Parts: sequence; structure tokens; C-alpha cells
Amino acid sequence: MSRTRNDVLISAFLLLLLVWVVWEARNWPSRTRLFPWSIGIPGLGLALVQFGIASWKAFHRQSNSEVDEDRGEPGEIAASGASLDPKVLTRRALSITAWTISFALGFWLFGFKVGGVLLSTAFLRFQARESWKMSILYGLGVYLFFFAGFEMALGFPLPPGIIAAALGLQSFDWYVINPILNLLLRR
Repeated sequence: MSRTRNDVLISAFLLLLLVWVVWEARNWPSRTRLFPWSIGIPGLGLALVQFGIASWKAFHRQSNSEVDEDRGEPGEIAASGASLDPKVLTRRALSITAWTISFALGFWLFGFKVGGVLLSTAFLRFQARESWKMSILYGLGVYLFFFAGFEMALGFPLPPGIIAAALGLQSFDWYVINPILNLLLRR
């Protein structure tokens, strides 16, 4: 099967799955329906765009005789990694695996807010080789996303992490952020 055909089939499957999710939630109570609709409706729009692009590429490829079947589409060979050394591919795969495990452990040990700050900053600085300033700013952005998006806007408290819970403490950031918020809001 060609890659373009696979793209169309996967896009169609995802589109049908999201249509089903949105359709099933239509008669649910409004609070229950909020999550599947908040994920499903934007996802449905994106899946529709992806399906359109994949279909257009498949149709365009069939009608365009300039594409050489041996070479494939531009960038397809580079995307497949065919020209890379196996040692480089192994090193990259191990790096991706190590960072994925690190993020999972960090979120489990320190919680989403603190783990997100620490690990996104470490990843950007040491793996992506960003400057300290940019890494810290992005890390703080991750913290603000979790804090403002989940705790303040949705009222959904994120778990403090296994270390803080084992010590009987609030999340580690609580001891810094709460006094600042009290000062700013004059509680």
C-alpha cells in the first residue's frame, strides 16, 4: 500500500471516530458532554482538514504523471530515514525513549506543574540546546499553562506528585506561589 493511500485511510478512520465521539455525547448532560465536545469538535475540524489534504494529495498524485514511483514524493525518502546511519537512528531512538520516560517519571514524582517546569527546561536546554533564558521562559510557560488552565480556570487541582504526597506536603510550588498570590490579591 502506498503512503498516500495509508494517509487517506488513517485520516478517514480518525474522522469517523471523532464524528462518533461527538455524536454519542449529544444527549449527555451538559457537564458530562463538555470534555468529549471540547476535544472532539476541534479534533473533528483538524481531522477534516487532514482528510482533505490527504485526499487532495492522493488524487493529485494519481492524476499527475510527473511523479516517479521509484523515488516517491519529495521529502518521502528523507522522512523515512533511509539515508541515515543505523548508529544515528539508534542514538536518536534511545534519546527519545529516555526523555519520554524522564517526563513520565518527573510528572509522577513531582507533579505536573513542578515536573513540567523542571523537565521542559532541562529538555530545551540540554537536548534542544536552547539558551538558558529561552528554556526557563518556556518552562514558566508550561507552569502557567498547568496552573492557570487547570487549577484556576477549571478548578481542577493537579496532584502534587508522589514525593510531596509521601512527605504529607502540598505541591512544592504551593509554598512559593501561594504567598505571592496572597500578596497580589490581598487575601
